[in-house]
Formats: sequence, C-alpha cells, structure tokens
Amino acid sequence: MLVQYLVGLCCLRWNSDAIDVTIGDMVLDEATNKERDVDVTVTVTESGNITHAFKAYEVKHENSPLDVSDVEQLCLKLLDMPKVTHRAIVSASGFTPAAQSKAARHGIDLYEFHPWTRPLREQFPAFPMHGPAEECFPVSQELLCWMDYKLELVAPQAKGPFSVQDSDGLFDASGNTHTKYKIFEKYKNELLLRSTETLYMLEPASTVLHTFPIPYFTSDDTVITGPAWPHTHTLDVRSDEVYVKTDDDICRINIATINGHLQWQLNREKALYYVIDKIHGAEVFAGAIITREKREGHMTALVFSPKSPAVEIRFVRLAEKHLNCIRRLKLERL
Repeated sequence: MLVQYLVGLCCLRWNSDAIDVTIGDMVLDEATNKERDVDVTVTVTESGNITHAFKAYEVKHENSPLDVSDVEQLCLKLLDMPKVTHRAIVSASGFTPAAQSKAARHGIDLYEFHPWTRPLREQFPAFPMHGPAEECFPVSQELLCWMDYKLELVAPQAKGPFSVQDSDGLFDASGNTHTKYKIFEKYKNELLLRSTETLYMLEPASTVLHTFPIPYFTSDDTVITGPAWPHTHTLDVRSDEVYVKTDDDICRINIATINGHLQWQLNREKALYYVIDKIHGAEVFAGAIITREKREGHMTALVFSPKSPAVEIRFVRLAEKHLNCIRRLKLERL
C-alpha cells in the first residue's frame, strides 16, 4: 500500500491551512549542504501569508517496529533541517520502547499508521457513531468485468492468420523484448482493464448497474454479480507499439477487438480502515478508508479529520512513473 500517499492525504485533511502537499520532497540539510528526502512536506500559511515552513513526516513502512538506531538516524536527519518547524515520524509497524525514548529526548513526535478498530466517536467526536469505522461506514465497490470473451488481434503486416498464447513473448519495433509487456498474458489483462475503464461510464453499463443493483451480502464466498449482456469493443492499440512474432516476421498489433459478455461484479477485496494517532497519547491525526482498484496505483480514499464531521473523498490515480519512485508528487487541495 502507498503509505506515503495516504499520509499526505491525511496531512491535507488535518491541517486546514495546508496549501499543498509534496510526496517525497527534498529539503536542504544545512549540515551537509545537500537535499534530503523527508517523504511528506506541507506548505502552510501564517497570518495570511504563504511561508516556507514545513511539516515533515518520515514515513517508514517496515515489517518490524523501528528500533532505536532507526529512530536516532531519522531524528538527526530532521534536526539538521532548520526549515522544518514540526518534526514527526510515522511508522506502519510501531516503535520499540528504546526508540520511543530516543524520539522524546529529541522532541520528535511519533505517530503510528495502523488498522482502525476503536469506536469511531472515541477518536472522532464529531461523528456520534458508537461502532468502529468498518461498521459505521461499510464500503462496497462494483467492478465491470468481461466474461466468456474472445480477443481478436489485427496486425496488417501479417501475411496470414496467426495466434498468440498467454505465455508468448511480445516485442518492440526492433525485435527486442517489449519493456512494458513482456508476455501476451500481461498485455491481454491490460486491454481488458483498459476496455472496462472506458465502458463502465457508458450505456448500457450504467443503466444495467442502476436497474439491477448488486446485493452487498451473501451467505457464502460465491462471486456476487449482476446480469450479463453481450458486447463488442474495439480498441486502437497502435500507440502501444506491441509486436507479435508470426511465421514470417514480427508485426505490430494495430487493433484489438473483445467479443463476449459484460457483467457487474462486487469486489470481494475488503476496504482497508486505517488511522494515524500519536504513540501513547489521546491525539489522533486522521483516519482513512481505502479501496484499491484493479489497476496498480489506483485507489479511492475517504479521509476523516478529528476536527470536522465532513469526510473528504480522494481519487488516487498515480502515473506509472510514480509507482517505482514517489518523489516530488504534488497533492493539490481541491
């Protein structure tokens, strides 16, 4: 999960004076005269003027609690940055007792990013519900899916019929392995996803969903679906520059046509409920409900603040370049 991004969203929701949030920003470390990555940087206003004060959160997502050496390094890193006015470390795996003592000595706040299980009103008094967030805000997600489909490819340069299996390799124009889609199975899944991302907002998909709503609960683990209907969708894929090997040569795929049935299905993956609160304290920073979509880097987040009864909805759509290295990624206030 994109912990950095979620903390950034919580920063926007928590601080009403936040102008923008940058994920993976660089702040000058005057001790070394070099810029360092502080993960989340928030620009705020003071007396109506935009300042260069920063709230920096060293976001660490580890498999075990951060120990004293980890926290000491982060503390020294933050203390060497005089422009940072509020210093904190957020961990998704907690802190050892020694690490907590070290942070307290340096005046560094410690927050934990963990599952949200306490009753809602205990941490968010603006919401008078007695149960946990999962009970008070149940979340479901409908997905448009292809069923019983056939994928037909058009490569005009091919001199005769050809077929492509899931395990077959794909190539670029020079005959090298395609950098993004190395085998056909990955490209096929991309085309199916690309198709439903277009069709879900069009007719007849939208009418079918509203006419035949999908039940939220069932008594077993069967896939929860609506009715299926026949459909055909043709995609122009020339810009993908994907080539297949035929008997005579490698040929570019220009057109992909999907024939089959479309069907709305309920996403069986449960939403994630997380809260950020201070270690050994009553102060809660923010809460978030996250639903992850089929495409990597896409999710929807409902962000809660302890200061307001309003819930902010954010649609996260990370570009491919951000999936491997999240740096200088701006989150603008809506």
